[in-house]
Amino acid sequence: MKIYVWTALGLCALGGGCAGPLDRSWDDPTYRAIRDRYAESDRRVSESRSPVPNAPASGIEVLDQLSVHDAIRIAIINNPELRRAGYRVDVAAGLVTQAGLYPNPSFLVDVEALGSKAGRGGETTYRLEQEIVLGGKLKRARQVADADRLGAQAAFVGEEFAVASRVTRAYFGAVVAQERLARRQDLIDLADQLLRAATAQVDAGAATEPDRLRAEVVREQAQIELEAARLEMEASGRALASAMGVDDAVSIPLSTDASLVPSMLSQDEIAASALESNSRMAIARIGLERARRAHQLARAQAIPNLVASAGPRYSDPGSETTMDIGIGVEVPLFDRNQGAIRAALAERRVAAANLQSVQLQILNEISEAWAAYESARIATIRYRDNLIPKADRTLDLTRQAYERGKADYLRLLDAQQVVVESRIASIDALRRLHEAAALLRELAQADAPWRAPSPAGEPEGEVHQ
Repeated sequence: MKIYVWTALGLCALGGGCAGPLDRSWDDPTYRAIRDRYAESDRRVSESRSPVPNAPASGIEVLDQLSVHDAIRIAIINNPELRRAGYRVDVAAGLVTQAGLYPNPSFLVDVEALGSKAGRGGETTYRLEQEIVLGGKLKRARQVADADRLGAQAAFVGEEFAVASRVTRAYFGAVVAQERLARRQDLIDLADQLLRAATAQVDAGAATEPDRLRAEVVREQAQIELEAARLEMEASGRALASAMGVDDAVSIPLSTDASLVPSMLSQDEIAASALESNSRMAIARIGLERARRAHQLARAQAIPNLVASAGPRYSDPGSETTMDIGIGVEVPLFDRNQGAIRAALAERRVAAANLQSVQLQILNEISEAWAAYESARIATIRYRDNLIPKADRTLDLTRQAYERGKADYLRLLDAQQVVVESRIASIDALRRLHEAAALLRELAQADAPWRAPSPAGEPEGEVHQ
């Protein structure tokens, strides 16, 4: 048995196949925090297939108000899609470990002439077999698996920015819905003033009954639009909660001002950052490197492995113990892995074309998002600085003239309609502005300001322009 033990140890050392721990060398704080927070509860769900247990506190319960970056931080911790991306990093890390493991040895026992009537048996052989991997196949396989791990890490970062983008859009959707509701309430007030003025004019004989009826119609329409805006605000609150990964609608005040114009890099700077840092570009580059490594692995797999065996043989008739040693090798006469090598070479070309395709797609998306951003930014500033003040002033002067009998009802109604259209258009422009800015940040992936608390009083990346 000593021979067997030392042989096993020798072959294990020769193969270098002792298993190592799971490779979790990526120490990204967001990845680590998500795994540590939910690993146990997700494990219980996976084992019991029971309803989802009570999740850890979301983090929103300790806040008095919610900024956009606070919403993103809460979403990153609670969003299940990001957790899924994080677990895929663990999957890839496990496959890296598995790819580097040596084949297990085999222990065989051959016993001859059992039950022979001659009395004494034949020979008994104890044999340990080990496949010896040649051509650096294990190293190549581990390199391929490691490229998959890097791709999973890049996908995790990409999902983090995608979550941030979704939350940003939902957040400003909720802020804009609140603003829209406030503006609809302003319109109710204007409609009430108009109705009172029309009633006074009718009572004084300066206007006719149809004038008052038209004012009542305007008031009813404003009330209908107010109810629609209230429902829209409630829906936007639920949408924000869903994007953040929390169960209940967000009820605390939203503190980031939608009227602040997002501060962005130039289009060229965003494009340069995206080509350097965007996760889709990173995944495409990693895919190209993986294809190169897979091609090297396919070429290495054409080299046959050795099968070494060793063990004692005990001969019962002669009471003699000897040592058997064997070496076997596959003869690559027909299968030289030529098909897999050719396919792997083609995959390298596919990956190269894919890298260029992703680059063109990202540049096109940046161009479209930048055009939408610039259009919305210009519209927002003009509405804020020019159109709305002028429309408000026009309405105020027209109302005064109407009350003095120097302007007719239709003129007042037109002035009110201009205010309505200007304010609603301004709110729509603000929403488009923040949606385009969120998409540009997702494409650029230049920084992740939500990973660190913002200084007190700082408007979190927004500036007046």
